[in-house]
Amino acid sequence: MTGPEVAIFGCLTPDNVVTATGECLPQTFGGNALYGALGARVWSDSVGMVSRFGDGYPTACFDLLRALNIDIAGVRHLGKPHGRNVAFAYKADGTRTRAFPPEIIERIPRAERSRFIDTSLLPDGMERWHEFAPDESDVPDGWWRTVRGIHSATMPAAKHRRIAVAFRQRLGSSAWIQADSPFWEDPLVPEDEHDLFAAVDALLPSEADVESYRPDAARDQTVLTLLDHGAKTIVLKLGSAGCRIFEQGRGMTAEIPVVTVKAEDPTGAGDAFCGGFLVGMLRTGNLVDAARYGTVSASFAVERRGLDGLIHSTRQNAIDRLASIAR
Repeated sequence: MTGPEVAIFGCLTPDNVVTATGECLPQTFGGNALYGALGARVWSDSVGMVSRFGDGYPTACFDLLRALNIDIAGVRHLGKPHGRNVAFAYKADGTRTRAFPPEIIERIPRAERSRFIDTSLLPDGMERWHEFAPDESDVPDGWWRTVRGIHSATMPAAKHRRIAVAFRQRLGSSAWIQADSPFWEDPLVPEDEHDLFAAVDALLPSEADVESYRPDAARDQTVLTLLDHGAKTIVLKLGSAGCRIFEQGRGMTAEIPVVTVKAEDPTGAGDAFCGGFLVGMLRTGNLVDAARYGTVSASFAVERRGLDGLIHSTRQNAIDRLASIAR
């Protein structure tokens, strides 16, 4: 039995989006696992996805992934209704909110308002999140022999720790292990923070993640504090401003710009960046080059609505875009 070279862990969620201009986009299947896997596929033909789903999540998602040769042996059906739905409204500056203010709700046709209920904001939102987020128990047996790069998208903190520790124990230093936002929404206890930082090679939070984690502190200072606590490398995603790389003992070491494209829909760009970054590290072993791979993947995500840009990307287009920012 064979498996992929990279594995993307995360959640599958129907996406319900209101644009900055007030347009209600059609519901699409999505989730950070899906965008991360598609971002990795820009650069690799050996990508696997690990997630959980329930009745009602569109099976067209899995038909698409099979057609794109993304391995979904790690995607598990829980035998119950799908428990997660996300909804967010974009602001003019590119940021987004899940707590819709009244003026946005008024723009949504009454017949469609039910799909804009974000389950993460419900009283049992955390319970649903834990249930539908994967962990190391979802990894197919054959993958432990082939996977050399692991990305955990935003999930409960304990899941990040379990995945990272399991892969580090079994694969040692031969694996590159990274996590998106490990404890911004779900804090780790100090012991788990130590274990996570020891097992993970890099954290890839967004600017909003860091600011929500320590709202009263300067953003870069929060990053430096995390490095002091044991994080080895932090790649801070800054949206249209690109990203910054911070390394333990060195501080900020690089700033990487975005690929210039006409942005149509920023949904999933950060997750696509992470998938591209993961493959970039396996290919080059260099943080700056890996960030450029990630930036190219993100550019495909933003230039069309939904998944279209990533689905229709080609390896040659990716290589051309990489050359445009590597000069």
